[in-house]
Amino acid sequence: MKHLLSKALLLTCCMVGMSKLSASAQNVTPNLKFGKPNMEELSMTTYAPDSSAAAVVLCRQAVVSYIWGADDFRLLYEYKVKVKILKPEGVSHADIVLPYYDKKGGSREREAIANLSASAYNLENGKIIRTKMKDDEVFRERANDYYMQLKFSVPQVKEGTVFEYSYRCYSDFYFEIANWQAQEDIPVLYTDYEITVPEYFQFNVNTQGWNSLKMDRKGVSINLPIGAETLRCSGEQYYFIGEQLPALEGDSYVWCADDFCTQVAFELSRIEIPGSYYKSYTQNWTNIDEVLMNSESFGGRLRMNNPLKAEMATLSLDKYESTADKVCALYQLLKSKLRWNGRYALQGNSARQLLKEGTGDNADINFVLLSMLRDANITAWPVLMSTRTNGRLPLLHPSIQKLNTFIVGVALNDSTAAYIDGSVEDGYLNVLPPNFMVDRARRLKPGAAAAWVDLRKLGKNSLRSVVTATISPEGTMTGHRQTLREGQFSAQLKQNIRQAKDSTEYIRKLEDDRQIKLTALQWKGHKTFSPRMQEDMDFEKQCEVNGDYIYINPLIFLHTSESPFKQAERRLPVEFAFTNNVSLTVSLTIPEGYVIDELPQSVQMSADETNSVTLRYLVTRSDNTVIVRYLFNLNEQLFMPEKYANIQRFWEAMAGKNTEMMVLKKSEI
Repeated sequence: MKHLLSKALLLTCCMVGMSKLSASAQNVTPNLKFGKPNMEELSMTTYAPDSSAAAVVLCRQAVVSYIWGADDFRLLYEYKVKVKILKPEGVSHADIVLPYYDKKGGSREREAIANLSASAYNLENGKIIRTKMKDDEVFRERANDYYMQLKFSVPQVKEGTVFEYSYRCYSDFYFEIANWQAQEDIPVLYTDYEITVPEYFQFNVNTQGWNSLKMDRKGVSINLPIGAETLRCSGEQYYFIGEQLPALEGDSYVWCADDFCTQVAFELSRIEIPGSYYKSYTQNWTNIDEVLMNSESFGGRLRMNNPLKAEMATLSLDKYESTADKVCALYQLLKSKLRWNGRYALQGNSARQLLKEGTGDNADINFVLLSMLRDANITAWPVLMSTRTNGRLPLLHPSIQKLNTFIVGVALNDSTAAYIDGSVEDGYLNVLPPNFMVDRARRLKPGAAAAWVDLRKLGKNSLRSVVTATISPEGTMTGHRQTLREGQFSAQLKQNIRQAKDSTEYIRKLEDDRQIKLTALQWKGHKTFSPRMQEDMDFEKQCEVNGDYIYINPLIFLHTSESPFKQAERRLPVEFAFTNNVSLTVSLTIPEGYVIDELPQSVQMSADETNSVTLRYLVTRSDNTVIVRYLFNLNEQLFMPEKYANIQRFWEAMAGKNTEMMVLKKSEI
């Protein structure tokens, strides 16, 4: 929970003082004094390092210090932000949401936001006009059972505006310093972060990200008021500076951009107050395993009685030959009683109440499934993880806050395991939602030491299509297509069918997307719990005719029509949803009275020397028949930025082959 707050708060920090910068953005030097933007800032129309930016953080600073509360230490975060709006679409950056921890019903530890101030500055007729935000323009609302949020929109913000805001956050969680993230989803011209830690607290400091930060560390003397007295001690002061940091923008090929954000993390290792108090906070994953197993909401749920014991008796599991078949039978029984509510969780709720309501999150369903597998004498265990959209588990500082769910591992035999999750609607064993296909998940297997498992290459994801078609002299193509889908391709099609309003809507969309007319469509296996399904269709397609020529794309059903990788450079890795292979075979019969005038050339290519991505495009002809064989293999899920140029070139070349045309010419005979 605290981890979420850390991200949200630190993405809004700003600068209160800074040394003069050499400007690379129209010679703009952010003003040192908060509350008085200069003419350079107000007249700025573009940000030179990123001319596409709709807004830019001119300066941002966080100052963090320890103070004394009523009877214990507290953390004080002081934030200030200055932002320039460069384009109309950048105005949304003036809509601010600040979450803070305040548990419903009250708790000993909480957080509070105070001293909020915000203003907008506009240049009108050569004069700087300031508009201050009023108190009644600030709203507080409950986000969930644990968090409140403060919301406001800085008034009078438009293209050309410079706006600023500042606030303080008081936190009782003095033992957990929020991570400082130097980047945002817009460029940052300058940011700095200062934190002073008393000698009683020892932290491990970790930095990460693609962009470097300047760092200074020194010993300082601290005077800490405690009532009428003053506590004098030594401490450490850390100072970090980031300059001209690019926007951290996620896209469809990045699951969690924060994984690659330039940031600083503080991990508490111990508290030691001489003659009074000592406690070690150094954690490892074994400690976290123990905490979870000893908690009632996780370990207690693992030990719960099977609430579907009576229903299981009707399955007659002995009739199933394999463990996999038994697991599938149990899973289908469970899903007939308990529907997934669309949420992920790590800890569970009362099984009796869940079954009464008929719905629960994936953790609720998984706990029940584990109890059923235990009663069926099938070895199974929880597999803890942080989903891909939540970000990778940290390597250097184990964190229970980073875990956000778990799935179920099952022993099919002595050497083979399979994985399933309560959220699966259209998948199967080892056909998980891609959000779960992480490189590091923690296995808590009974009777064995905890271990890490890689879930990136579970199962086989393949699409095999065979098309036989005939072209008439008028350019009308008539054909049949049979497609066998396995793994993720099967799950995707099942989901599309299930989510379609009706079959008419599905067919209409398919015809529009493929530019065909369907005359028959049949599915096999789309209503069964299986990793594969088959689709058969009869279709017609009108080819382009121009005089004596007919123009045909021999692939008909394209794998890809254009490359999604348009950026000249890329700072973030490329993350695909899953590894896969696609096989397309097309047999085309050309009409009598026509000859082949142009034909695509065969080619074989690879993105790199490791064959991480490959393509074979083979064309053969015999009499009046043309056969195209297309085989694509994506063997890796993740490509680091230094591989981007290879991926970009490969996809452009592959899209080119997909769009190449075959030309038929009317014979002169």
